[in-house]
Amino acid sequence: MKVKKDSIYVITLIVLIVDQFIKFIIRSNMRLLESISLIPNFFSLTYIENKGAAFGVFSSTTWFLVIVSFIAFYFLLRYIREEKEWNMFKIVSFGFILGGLVGNLIDRLLYHSVTDYLDFNLFGYAAPIFNFADIMIVVGAIMVVIEVVRSEIDERRKRS
Repeated sequence: MKVKKDSIYVITLIVLIVDQFIKFIIRSNMRLLESISLIPNFFSLTYIENKGAAFGVFSSTTWFLVIVSFIAFYFLLRYIREEKEWNMFKIVSFGFILGGLVGNLIDRLLYHSVTDYLDFNLFGYAAPIFNFADIMIVVGAIMVVIEVVRSEIDERRKRS
């Protein structure tokens, strides 16, 4: 089955819409720093505004992170345009990454921070609070690594 790399943009749009919808619901229905326990001692919705990057690093450097996001966006689009070999796995991975990147970029541009809300407590450790866009970026990046490893294995088999 031939896949069209333009499907990346459909996946990007779906991820973006889901991300922005969830963030809208959180911002509209919760007060900043409000927390709603959904699974006691494990999972809560906690509304925070993250002015930094993952885990709060680069705190209060919104414009730096906007510039870095635009640079990443540019290079991702350039790679997508120039790459010739695509499969559905690779298309989904890049759609996830782009959708998450744009979702968090929109937050930074509109609100000067990223709306985070997924709050896990793992064995007494309060993990950093994150959002759907972050999940999509991480899952997409893991998928890219899997694809690179899989391609390398296939290439080695062909040479053997």
